[in-house]
Amino acid sequence: MSGRTYRAAVIGCGKMSSGHADAYKTVAGVELIAGADVFEGARVAFAAKYSVDRMYSDAQEMLNTEKPDLVSICTWPPLHAELTEAAFAAGVKGVWSEKPMSVHLSEADRMVKAAVAAGGVLIVNHQRRYIDSYVQARSLIAEGAIGDLTLITGICGGDALTDGTHLIDMTRFLNNDVPVTSVFGAIDMTPKGDVSPDGMGTIEFNQTRMRYGHHVESGSSAIVFFENGVRGHLEMGNLAREGYQRFSIDGTGGRIELSGDRAFADGSRIRVQRHTGTIEFPSPSTVEGAMERALSDLLTTIETGAEHTLSGTSGRTDLEIVNAVYESARQRRIVPLPLEVRESPLEAMLTAGEIQLN
Repeated sequence: MSGRTYRAAVIGCGKMSSGHADAYKTVAGVELIAGADVFEGARVAFAAKYSVDRMYSDAQEMLNTEKPDLVSICTWPPLHAELTEAAFAAGVKGVWSEKPMSVHLSEADRMVKAAVAAGGVLIVNHQRRYIDSYVQARSLIAEGAIGDLTLITGICGGDALTDGTHLIDMTRFLNNDVPVTSVFGAIDMTPKGDVSPDGMGTIEFNQTRMRYGHHVESGSSAIVFFENGVRGHLEMGNLAREGYQRFSIDGTGGRIELSGDRAFADGSRIRVQRHTGTIEFPSPSTVEGAMERALSDLLTTIETGAEHTLSGTSGRTDLEIVNAVYESARQRRIVPLPLEVRESPLEAMLTAGEIQLN
């Protein structure tokens, strides 16, 4: 590290901002100096929790006045592209965007282009790549603990854009980020029944199928075909079995059961079951520290140019796969990557009246 102090700010001071702000307050060499949110209540709560005096209702005004080095964008996804462009145009060196990167691939391309044009760094917050249990599972696969990898089955509640983006990113991570060649997907749009008013972004879901300002599905299922022959079988939303970011990872010599977010009933997060009949439990792991490690690597990338595992390019790939699931459902066939369409196929289906909501 250079020894300099990076001035950080947060745009969008709701629930998703907490992990970012906590990291800014924890990592050495970073000072959290400002925040911006259109809602007064969010500004007041953020200022009190993090002892930040300089709060703004207008993000552009904050960027122009405070001139931060680092900016976290924790708003609803439809705003990510324009805010990323504004941040880099204002001289920000590193933008840390919440996931999903955006709704449309065209927006993701704008974000990547803005970073390149400014000579800045864009990362997208798929922070599970820094959680111990997921890193342990990837290492076990690479070491050949279950022989040659053949199949990754992933399970999570929530829609593909909001929660499935983590599932997709982790499936790629576990397969060493081997390129995806094609995707087959199906979606379900039925109501979810009672939606908790305290749920994040779900209040109007049953009437509009919208969450965080964009449309989502109730559930989806996908087969992801990798270049090395490995397949990912993904279950999301109301098509998923019980579990959140839970994986069964099969190889020619055994299976890894992984529940990195929520430990199994016995307290373990990883189980290695070999075809010989033995079951092993790797050392205990924690879910703490992922955001701090992501931030530390962001500073390293800014100073050295080293590739960041949460790069904007990687985030774009995750979004491309989400949209490939929707496009496959639209075309009712396997779709190859790279995906030709640049706008959300789900939004397109709804606009064309191809999906009836109720």
